[in-house]
Amino acid sequence: RPLEGDCSLELIKFDDPRGQAVFWHSSAHMLGCALEKQFGGHLGIGPPVEGGFYYDVFMGNSRVSDAEYSRIKAGVDDLRKSDEPFERLVITREEALEMFAGNPFKVDIINRKVPPGTLTSAYRCGDLVDLCRGPHVPTTGRVKAFEVTKSSSAYYMGSQENDTLQRV
Repeated sequence: RPLEGDCSLELIKFDDPRGQAVFWHSSAHMLGCALEKQFGGHLGIGPPVEGGFYYDVFMGNSRVSDAEYSRIKAGVDDLRKSDEPFERLVITREEALEMFAGNPFKVDIINRKVPPGTLTSAYRCGDLVDLCRGPHVPTTGRVKAFEVTKSSSAYYMGSQENDTLQRV
């Protein structure tokens, strides 16, 4: 993201918790891209968390098995090798609703978190465009290490009244 106006710049490294959050958030977007390409489905959220990150994806009755971890990792590795930029997009609420019309989870998030008449941001990473505040590493090539370690089921927004998603 370009610097705007008079500002300060602080470079942070991975040993800083903020650096870890940026790295893991960028890694989560790369995971989301691989999940969409390989399984289709609808992405939910993909936040950095203490010790790593995850992405929730709705896949109907399908599940991610341990046998698919290497395929997911290969998809992330391909994205890393392509060294794609993380591109910030500033869009209106209406543009976001149109852009994500095919994903009921993103539409729900937009309707709950983006007030009418306001702007929001999304980031492009390879073929993935996702709602996001950022920040990210400059390119996918900066993510040198990636591993899928587990998957499980999770309810959308933590409520058993909602759809079951795969958490990878």
